[in-house]
Amino acid sequence: MSSSGSTVGEQTLTGHPPVSAPVRYPQSAIRYPLSALAPKRPRPDDDTAAPCLTLARSRRMKRKARLLLLWWIPFWYVISQLALFAWMDESWQMERTFSPPRKWAILHKRLAEMPDRPLVLMLGSSRTDQSFQAGRLTGQLAPDGRPLLVFNLGLPAAGGMHHALYLNDLLAEGIRPRLLLIEFVSAFLNRSRRGLQSEEHFTLVPWLSAHEMLFLQRYYTNRRKMITEWLEARLAPWYGFRWNVHEHFLGRHSHPPEETKFDQSWRPIDPWGWRLLRDMPNTPEFRALRWAGAYHMYAQSLQNFELGVKPAQALHDIFSRCRRENIPVALVLMPVSKEFRDLYSPEGQAQIDNFLAELRRRYNLDIIDATDWLDKEDFDDGHHPLLSGAEKFTTRMIPEVHKLLARTEPGSSKAQNAD
Repeated sequence: MSSSGSTVGEQTLTGHPPVSAPVRYPQSAIRYPLSALAPKRPRPDDDTAAPCLTLARSRRMKRKARLLLLWWIPFWYVISQLALFAWMDESWQMERTFSPPRKWAILHKRLAEMPDRPLVLMLGSSRTDQSFQAGRLTGQLAPDGRPLLVFNLGLPAAGGMHHALYLNDLLAEGIRPRLLLIEFVSAFLNRSRRGLQSEEHFTLVPWLSAHEMLFLQRYYTNRRKMITEWLEARLAPWYGFRWNVHEHFLGRHSHPPEETKFDQSWRPIDPWGWRLLRDMPNTPEFRALRWAGAYHMYAQSLQNFELGVKPAQALHDIFSRCRRENIPVALVLMPVSKEFRDLYSPEGQAQIDNFLAELRRRYNLDIIDATDWLDKEDFDDGHHPLLSGAEKFTTRMIPEVHKLLARTEPGSSKAQNAD
């Protein structure tokens, strides 16, 4: 009874019905004491509830992450790739990538200084680069009485494919040689195969310009591979130039002095395009060491020589273009030692001889056969000359050039037959 009376008393005193005690959570009670004492509010249904703050924040973070992926990562990727091009300089390159722009600049400078002189130009490989002292012919008189401008455009690792490119660029610039000499680089006529030397093998595709790549791709056996390799170097240069980056970070530049002490390809170029050779040790031991390097590089390739369709086509294109443009042209077989010539198999040498006969017959070509002009002692490594070899080669080339100029002078029988 007392209990009931107590209850009635409470109702009478307060005037309100009794309220059940709310469920209290310790953490809420501590952090929010007033809210914990308040009656529990009815919870709305999930379908009509507004998204909580955590869910909204999660969605905003996802949108920002998507924006980051779509814009910032590609942005910094492009910046990092372009930074490599700004960072790289000539010390990263090999001689066959920085020599062409140097020689082109020298040639344009000579043409600007002597615009009215007949131009005698020789295209070739490193053999021409080191053999032909064009300055010794410059200034001598042509058949018409004008002094000559003679230039050596021999470049390391350049064969018929690159010669076609350079001739195309010369004519596009309005430069018409009075006489064009083309080195016959038989080793670079080899069909492109894995593990064997060919002009494709020596071409450094990542370093080509877009113009060079578009021109040379017509002579490539695997055109798709070439284009893919070039695009990789443009879109992902850190990957395309990974070898150069690796060597640079290791501190091994592409031409450390100790490795190029006897490498003539790094020597300066004179005003007429000839590589300024230095004296080398004239000893049997030195020549044997250099010959061992050349044998290691070329022996297997020449012993398995097969005439490639694409490099042969490049020479056909050169002589066809010269015929259309009425440019006198001659083919030059550069000096090589007997040991180097013996590297070719009989079948390979027969293919070369047949191809030469075809070119002579089809284009009425003049061919200067300088194969045996030098002695064994005049060679550095069996196919590149020493300084004495360059002097001997140029001495014998001077009368040959004058004969060709006389035979191709307008009005001569040779010029009339060509027409």
